[in-house]
Amino acid sequence: MSWLCKLRASALCLAFAIPAAAAADPVRPDPARLPTPPNGTREQVALGDRIFHGEAADGKCAECHGVDAKGTANGNDLTVGMWIWGDGSVSAIKATIGHNMKMAPGMDGRLTPADVDAVVAYVWALGHQKD
Repeated sequence: MSWLCKLRASALCLAFAIPAAAAADPVRPDPARLPTPPNGTREQVALGDRIFHGEAADGKCAECHGVDAKGTANGNDLTVGMWIWGDGSVSAIKATIGHNMKMAPGMDGRLTPADVDAVVAYVWALGHQKD
């Protein structure tokens, strides 16, 4: 068997090995369907969604966590309710975001304290969808 035939056979096997879901475009969660965190508002969740996706405050969250917030090689999945740095509470999420902002200044965008609260509300809502 020639090397070209082997290469074609390998490519064909690889094409069938990729799941259909991985090939599909990621779906952005609808903020109107997400829960509202304790002491948070629907407006905060909506603003947090816009910041997360780079539509406000020069937010950069989706670059690492993905448009669907299901994670990438650089950021964990925020939709499954499993928290790496804390217990999933509003205060723990806020502490994590604050820590990340201190570790890499400017990498999260131009977030005001109100913007951070909105992103916290959105991330909380993403991780508590199934509660």
